Order: sequence, then C-alpha cells, then structure tokens
Amino acid sequence: MNEEVAPQSENEHLKLLIVDDEKHVRDGLKELGTSLGFNVFAAEDGINGCDLFKKVEPNLVIMDIYMPRMNGLLAMKKMKEMNPDCPIVLITGFMHYEQLVNQRGIKPDGFILKPFHLKSIADVMLKMVEENLDAVN
Repeated sequence: MNEEVAPQSENEHLKLLIVDDEKHVRDGLKELGTSLGFNVFAAEDGINGCDLFKKVEPNLVIMDIYMPRMNGLLAMKKMKEMNPDCPIVLITGFMHYEQLVNQRGIKPDGFILKPFHLKSIADVMLKMVEENLDAVN
C-alpha cells in the first residue's frame, strides 16, 4: 500500500485522510491540513483510501470522485459502512455535483467544487471536524 503520512502535529487526535489520484492535490491538501493542526494521511485511490481509513480511523475524509481502481463514490460507501459518523467531503466539478445531489443512497457530508481555493477547503475542514467533535461530546 502506498500511504503517505505528514509529520505529526500537536493535535494528533485530529486525523485527516486525503484520497486523490493527483499528487499535487494530495500534497497541497496535506500541507493545508498540517498547517491546521491535523495529522494527515493520504492515499492515491479508493482501494488504498479504504485500507487507510480502517487503519487510522480519521476524523475527516476529503476525497476526489474520479480515481483509478476504485472511485470516490464506492470508497465513500465502504467508508460510511465502517464508520457512518466520519464526515466525508467529495471534490467534484459543478456538473457532477448536480447529479450527486439528485442521487439516492449514501450522500457525502459536503462537496468542494472545482476549481477550489485553499481557504474554502480550510473552512470546510474545520467546520466538519468541529461538528463531528461536538456530536461526540
């Protein structure tokens, strides 16, 4: 398994899993997550993402939809079966967002529309984790 782990942060209990087949996207999101205090893990496809999800039990997942081997929708379904309370945010283009909103079944906890800005992703990351931690406490 090709897993990437960013350096340990002060808030080690906050774990972010990034699943994207584009290395530059993974690297940018890892850097952002680390700067926000997350312990960041990354995978390049849905299969490795699901394996890492099971292993590290993240507080938040940010995942692309279109990836080789296993797409983000199937990976999200598997992850939600393992832990329905973990927020999952999908990265998608606007046209795909419209289709996903109208789809039945397991839905993501949020969307990040392409093209995106790091500040908007940072806001989503912090909001999702805050809501998740509030629900647990």
